[in-house]
Amino acid sequence: MTPLLINAARAFAMVAFADGRLAPIEAGRFAAIASRNPALANSGHAAIADAWTQASGEVHAAQSFGTALVTIRTEITQPADKAVLMRVAQQAVVADGKLEQQENLAISALAEALGLDPRNF
Repeated sequence: MTPLLINAARAFAMVAFADGRLAPIEAGRFAAIASRNPALANSGHAAIADAWTQASGEVHAAQSFGTALVTIRTEITQPADKAVLMRVAQQAVVADGKLEQQENLAISALAEALGLDPRNF
């Protein structure tokens, strides 16, 4: 599993869990998004599923996004990789069919962690 894949899964899980729950549909949405993203698709379906399992477990267990954000900030440093994470995270906002303010706040926190201007997202 590549650092980009696991951190994309963390970003998606963080935003998806911002409303306090992970809907079962969100796992499928992450898999579909990752399998269509050229930067992530080469990992294969098994690695994508493993990344989701690991990331969603981490985010759910922590009940806080601090660790995920620090890890993402440390491991994702290239502009192209940051762009992938932001695109994936933005898709998580509506993955469960609901638009929640907490999810928008999680997008802003992710952008700040990546050194990006949250107003652009």
